[in-house]
Amino acid sequence: MSTTVALVHAVVPAMAPMRDELTRELPDVRVVNLLDEGLLTEVERRGGLTSECADRLATVVRLGVDAGASAILLTCNAYSPIVGDIQARFPDVPVLAVDQVMVDEAVARATRIGVLATVAAGLEQQRTSLLNAAERMRKHIEIVASLHPDAMAALARGDADTHDRILLEALPPLAAQVELVLLAQASMARLAPKLPRDLPVAVLTSPGLAVERLRQVLTARNPSPSAPDSVSRRPP
Repeated sequence: MSTTVALVHAVVPAMAPMRDELTRELPDVRVVNLLDEGLLTEVERRGGLTSECADRLATVVRLGVDAGASAILLTCNAYSPIVGDIQARFPDVPVLAVDQVMVDEAVARATRIGVLATVAAGLEQQRTSLLNAAERMRKHIEIVASLHPDAMAALARGDADTHDRILLEALPPLAAQVELVLLAQASMARLAPKLPRDLPVAVLTSPGLAVERLRQVLTARNPSPSAPDSVSRRPP
């Protein structure tokens, strides 16, 4: 029996990069995609994360648990700050935030961090996640944000070229001000092969880091290499 992972999405553009990363790195894992576009619109309508937003997310996560998922990955970083609350509701199944590893790595590596974003709610919640990580590490950080909702609007209507152009034009001015740049949304990972070679700083994306963390979690739950459920990474 193959291991099952549930991906909880709030926007359609996040689905492809996560699917591609999982197919490449964990080809034996069965993926259940759960999409609720109302997750993001509710955060925006209510002006932030509320108990109602958390309840809505929990309802979607429950579908993944009921589908037999060994782990749940939330691909919308607008909900990352409440992953602990969701985990408490489902203690038997690991619940992961797509950007947690990226955020922790950024804070560990830099004090002046740039965030390139396409979704306002996601930007604000990632700011919260960065500050929380800095507090845990007892470190002072500065965050420089660059928000481009027009890029997400272009991607949502199928104009990926315009999405990429907007962000690639915004990246160098942001990189010049910081020590490291985060691409806030999972949907932005498509930029990775197009990044300018002469950028003076590192650029982090979330899908690859999240999938590696997912692999570690799944392996811990199925530690025996001989077990039929054991999870292995695709050979390089």
